[in-house]
Amino acid sequence: MQAKLVHKVVIKRNGSAVDWDSFRIQTAVFKAAINGKYADKPLHANMIANNVTKVVEKIIAELPDEKVASETVQNEVLKQLNDFDKEVARDFQAYKA
Repeated sequence: MQAKLVHKVVIKRNGSAVDWDSFRIQTAVFKAAINGKYADKPLHANMIANNVTKVVEKIIAELPDEKVASETVQNEVLKQLNDFDKEVARDFQAYKA
């Protein structure tokens, strides 16, 4: 299922603008978790991805600006991951690098 925030646009590092797509966050967090700490526990990886995505989506939705920098989103994902599981946060940073 793909969730979208109405009126939110993410400004990518190259300057292009894309519509908000929370599925991208969920996918990145899941891949980081499944390729790291939760390699043998896909349900746990999915649970973390879902929880982090919901929290980040809520935080981004409350921002006053319509446009959000991709760095802002990534920093919020890392912050939430650190709250959920520091090892997955480390795996996410490695995945994004």
